[in-house]
Amino acid sequence: MLLRAAAGNSAGLSIEGAILCHPWFGGNEPVEGEPVDRAAVSAKLWMYVCPGAVGGADDPRFNPLATGAPALEKLGCARMLVCAGKEDGLYARDRAYYDAVAASAWPGTVAWLESDGESHVFFLGKPECENAKRLMDRVVAFIAGA
Repeated sequence: MLLRAAAGNSAGLSIEGAILCHPWFGGNEPVEGEPVDRAAVSAKLWMYVCPGAVGGADDPRFNPLATGAPALEKLGCARMLVCAGKEDGLYARDRAYYDAVAASAWPGTVAWLESDGESHVFFLGKPECENAKRLMDRVVAFIAGA
């Protein structure tokens, strides 16, 4: 969405920040550190959700790091926070995305927050745990501009 916002921004609007809280990225091929079957499972699910996707699971909407995806330096925001659970099967993809944004020519700032011992969207099921509170504190601080 950030790439689309930047591409179609004829009104001169700006997005201050984006929070990617446990994003779901995938791809046709596994990335380093990804569980062996995760890419295949995610690819099948993506094709069910979006059966006409060009490139299958390498559709840029699902795999922003795929060959031919829009360049990350065109992200349409000034700041970004990427959050992931260390025990999430999607952790490797989330981290790869963060690393790619940080290494890109994008002029914004990107921050990373990982929650040790936690899985995907853990904060929904246990909002009172310490890691969920830490995550909320970081989100609030990001929104406040810190």
